[in-house]
This record gives sequence, C-alpha cells and structure tokens, in this order.
Amino acid sequence: MFSNKIKTPEDLMSMALQAEREAIRRYSELAVKMRAADNDSAASLFERMVKEEREHEHLLQDWMLQEGINENPEISPVKWRDPRVATTYDDEARDPYQSSPYRALAFAVHNEEIAFRFYTYVAAEAENEIVRQHAEILAREELGHAALLKAERRRAYHIERNNNHIEPVFDPRLIHNKIDLLTVAIHIDRYLLNAMSNIGKHTSQIKSLINDTQQQLSHNEEYLSTQAAAGESTLNMLKQLKSYHAYLDSIASKPGSELKRLWSCCDRSFAFYDSIVETASNESVMQTAQKLTASALDRIAALKHIFGNLSISDDSVS
Repeated sequence: MFSNKIKTPEDLMSMALQAEREAIRRYSELAVKMRAADNDSAASLFERMVKEEREHEHLLQDWMLQEGINENPEISPVKWRDPRVATTYDDEARDPYQSSPYRALAFAVHNEEIAFRFYTYVAAEAENEIVRQHAEILAREELGHAALLKAERRRAYHIERNNNHIEPVFDPRLIHNKIDLLTVAIHIDRYLLNAMSNIGKHTSQIKSLINDTQQQLSHNEEYLSTQAAAGESTLNMLKQLKSYHAYLDSIASKPGSELKRLWSCCDRSFAFYDSIVETASNESVMQTAQKLTASALDRIAALKHIFGNLSISDDSVS
C-alpha cells in the first residue's frame, strides 16, 4: 500500500474500506483454522475481531454516506505491510497449534499500529486538505483501537503466564556448554518421539523418523550419563517448557493435528539450534549445534515428503 495512490477523499476512504475487508477476510480464515485445530480460545478471539472489523466497515460506510463520498472501484484489496517490522510473533499468532488469545491480540495490535503509521504518513504528505483531515481522523481511530487492544493484550498475557500458557523462549545465550545444549536436545527429542508415536498409523517415513530420533536420543543420553548436570538456567527453561507442552497437548486433539504439530516443533527446534550456531563462542557447542541443525533439517524434509503423500484428513493419520 503506497500513500502516493491517495489523491482524493474517495481514494482514502476506499482504501480504508478495503483494509477493513482484508482484516475481516484474514481474521475469518484464522478463526476457521483455530477451530479446526481445537484451539477454541484463539478461535473465539479471532471471531470477535471479525465482528469488530465489520463494525468498523459499517462506520466507514456511514461516514462516507454522510460526506457524500463514493467508493472508488479502482482501489484494489489491500494488505497492511511494513518491511521494517518483524513478523515472527505474527507467524506464531497464525499457527493454530501455537496461537493463543495473547498472541492473537498481539497480531491485531501490530496491524492497528501499521495502519496508524500509514494514515499518519498520508496526512503528512497530503496536498488535499480534506484528505489530510480524514487521514488524521483515521490515524487517531487506529491509535485508539491499538490502545484498547494493548490493554486487553496485557490482561491476556498475565492470565496465560499464570496458567503456564505462555511459551517459554529458549535463549541461546543461556546455553553455556555442550551439556546444556544436549540436555535441551534430549528434551526436544523425547517430545518429538512422543508426538511421532501418537500418530495413529505409522508410515515407513514416520518409522524412519522414529528410528533416527531414537538413535540420536540414545547417543546423547549416553554422553550425558557421564557428565555433570546442566546449569540451573537450562533446567528452569525445561521445567517451564514441559508445563507449556502439557498445555498444548490439552488443546489439540483432532485427527491430523499430531502431524501438523510435529512439523511445527521440528521447525522451531531447527530455529533454536540454528540460533546457537550463529551465536556460540564455544567451538564444541557450535559443532554440536550444527549436527543438531542438520538433523532437524532432515526431519523437516521427511515431513514435507509425508505431507505430499498423505491427506491429513485421512483415517491413516487419525
């Protein structure tokens, strides 16, 4: 979306309408995905956002009617995009097996803030006085929406944190040695093995993944059996993560969800190992992380092949 396309009040209001419609479409799709994954809390939040965006659309239409502004049919559907803003937590909000009310609200706040910046820029650059005035009003409204959502996001964060529903983040800087890293790797492999075993009917590819993961797990367990315990910070992270995984297990039970979650966990383990490769100052830690990264990539490749040959709605994975 570029402000240089905004020349008239019709352009501005039509673009605002299209932005609301895009939000309705996107939140509706996300609500359906959350329901399909049994993530009812996130689904309810996105469904509520759909209703709010529809109200915004109706308010815009009423405003245009009062001002005698017609919609410009040449304004195409728009999406809020800001290349300067990271989208990691947006990805988590859209993932039905990672999303939560807090993440859904963070996603909505992000969108409102991008819209605010856009309208502010339009107001600053506008040559048409009515465009400037209307853009300022739209910017203030987006800022107000963001403020309300931020307050709700804070409440959701505290609720989820108190219920152990906020995913603990593994900070690669807390991995000080090979023992710390392998302790985390063992936890990840045990979790992945359990996820693989929960897939009803094992294909040859799943069986191969189970065998490879078990071999890696056994090798790492054997190594750690002769070593001291991991550091306290690592053990605390694992305790929090186990509690969070228990929560995930409680919200995803539909057929096919195990395979999707397995892929998601493999993706996230790869990102963790890769971050250690990038930040490790200890040569042994870096080399171990490289091996774990390669293993995670192999799993992801195998799961891509499985997804290409299995319908996750089939009884074969239920």
